[in-house]
Amino acid sequence: MEEKLCEPDAISMALDRTVLANERTFQAWIRTGLAALVSGLGVAKFLQGTMPQAVLVTVVSVLILFSTLAFLLSAWRYSHLHLRIVYLDIDATPMWLAKSISTVLAACSIIALVGILVALSY
Repeated sequence: MEEKLCEPDAISMALDRTVLANERTFQAWIRTGLAALVSGLGVAKFLQGTMPQAVLVTVVSVLILFSTLAFLLSAWRYSHLHLRIVYLDIDATPMWLAKSISTVLAACSIIALVGILVALSY
């Protein structure tokens, strides 16, 4: 017996595109946070001794705190739309996973900031 595939309708395809756009936005926030974190670590590593310590600490702190903010905003932004579409029959990345990823990365940023501040104080 031949199985008949059902064609997706325009509404389900539009909802799928919305979910994918939400996931791409989440990933963009994560990439932005990672770029800021790496920039802060790079500034701390390669510019130490080339500028006053207070300026170096300020620049590094701002970049790493921005990365923490980007990670936390990624979870907030993802859950904002996810809550609106959770009742629809659409496959999406679970909200707990997005929040877990964001929380772990934000914690890593804070730990990196503390480590850098301790290292720069010596």
